[in-house]
Amino acid sequence: MTVPRKIGANGRTTNAIAGTRFRKALGLPKGVGFCVPVPRDLLISPAWLAMSDQCRKLIDGLMAEHADHGGLENGNLKAPYDTLQARGMRRGTILNAILEAKALGIVDPTRGVRSYGSRKAPSQYRLTWLGTPDGLTPTNEWKAIKTPEEAKVRIQNVLEGLRRERAINAANRAEQAAKRSDRSRAA
Repeated sequence: MTVPRKIGANGRTTNAIAGTRFRKALGLPKGVGFCVPVPRDLLISPAWLAMSDQCRKLIDGLMAEHADHGGLENGNLKAPYDTLQARGMRRGTILNAILEAKALGIVDPTRGVRSYGSRKAPSQYRLTWLGTPDGLTPTNEWKAIKTPEEAKVRIQNVLEGLRRERAINAANRAEQAAKRSDRSRAA
């Protein structure tokens, strides 16, 4: 879907979104240009208040990316690890922050594929309190969390699942290394 833009006196686009229907679909209030509106209900929600510092840095990075694109790329926001690292996040905690934000319903990530050479398909993110240019209205998944305890439990569950997954992967790597060393001794 192409978002119509207002045309200035000189015949060029002013980069302002034309039409209230499109402005509503994007979740942008009137008069707002390149900033990211954050509803008061979100700011005082248990999900927002339970975020870790690393998760907050991720959200801030995604909001900056959203503002850089004039509010028209929600759902296609990209935040490479190098960019997040430049924002002060440790590389080892970025996945934790992404999963935490997803568990809290603040971000909806779409996992990309690992890039090799020219094949690059990075992860894409959607801020759930904002609509997307293709007409998806805000889903506000964070509203499902009613208490701070529920938010903490969600965070603990997702991080425990990540720890288990990492432990299984480490055990598989150790098993493969043992098999390789056994084959090299036998040869």
